[in-house]
Amino acid sequence: MTDSRRLLLHLVLHAARLLDERVRVALRDVGAHHGQGRVLDALLAQGPLPLSRLAAGLHIAQPSATVMVQRMEAAGLVERRAREGDARVVEVALTPRGRRAAHGVREAWQAVEEELLAGVPRGRRRDLEELLLAVRDHLGGHSPDFTSTEETDDVLSSITPRRHR
Repeated sequence: MTDSRRLLLHLVLHAARLLDERVRVALRDVGAHHGQGRVLDALLAQGPLPLSRLAAGLHIAQPSATVMVQRMEAAGLVERRAREGDARVVEVALTPRGRRAAHGVREAWQAVEEELLAGVPRGRRRDLEELLLAVRDHLGGHSPDFTSTEETDDVLSSITPRRHR
């Protein structure tokens, strides 16, 4: 490995750590951490989703999503409820407090992105986006995907735990 490659990896890791810290600080005022911010944003964009579909769409393990949703439910950000028109399907939905927090997440992310882009010349911003997408895709990452079929929803509803009150 050449010195320039070690330097490039170091720079990428350092920039990622600095950005992660800025996101963490920005989300502190919202009352959410990074993973919760992704869940809030997904539910704001997609509406209520079965837990399995939410986890799959965000590419996180279902046990991790379950713990996160339980914590968010305890904080009053989300609730689990039967899907309108099909009580067999339990979905995770934003509460009014969660909706406000989701908007706060988007504002925090926008502020961090503006700070990031302030250091990139306007003519190079599209290049940066294309390079980051190429790296993400090459490493096996992808955009969230919440699409599913009715058949998948039926299977998911049978494995999504119901909460008794």
